[in-house]
Amino acid sequence: MDTLPPGAALRPRENGAQEWTAGEHRGVTDSVHDALLELLMSRGVEPGAALRTQNLADRLGVSATPVREALARLEGTGLVVRSARRGYRAAPLLSERELAQLVDVRLLVEPGNAERACARADEEFVRRLHLAVERQRRAPTGPGYSGFKDYLEADWGFHELVAEGTGNPFIVRTLDSFRGFVQRLHQVEQHVPDSAESVAEHEAIVRAFEERDPAAASAAMRVHLERVLSRAAPG
Repeated sequence: MDTLPPGAALRPRENGAQEWTAGEHRGVTDSVHDALLELLMSRGVEPGAALRTQNLADRLGVSATPVREALARLEGTGLVVRSARRGYRAAPLLSERELAQLVDVRLLVEPGNAERACARADEEFVRRLHLAVERQRRAPTGPGYSGFKDYLEADWGFHELVAEGTGNPFIVRTLDSFRGFVQRLHQVEQHVPDSAESVAEHEAIVRAFEERDPAAASAAMRVHLERVLSRAAPG
């Protein structure tokens, strides 16, 4: 197995024991999760490669338990797949058909999110949207996943904020289920190639909120997602 990204290694207590308190255990699992996420996104292991729990635990200097928990969390994002006989493996890259299906389900959900959130928006919410776009604009876009992960967080954070604006927590949870699959769009990249276009499209959505025009907000979100598909599709 390839080595983990620089700085990803964890260490147990100085005496070598791995008996963690509940808070420490959560912290270790979160750190293992982040290390494995960077490994997968930076192509430290190739898509489809085996992810052996004990090997990962040995490299990270932790017990197998937080590794198993982190892999289970990553399975929920689609970045990791599991079968009864073969264990965990890195997910294959999204096919062109899967990419279209992912954008299709977002098109069913997110224009409606924008319309409903715009109908409820006040000045404070519009201000928060502006801050989200500014955060995205300022975030670095590479090189590699470690270089653009803050950009991905800011980009997705904008969509999460729109979902929160609906006032419906089930919509927020539905959108959150897409997150890992959206991250997979960037597994083959060293830089985010469409950052300027994405920022401009988000700004168009915010303008519709400023004008308190729910139909325009929905339309602007639809245009944005259709362009995401166009830019991400092979060729």
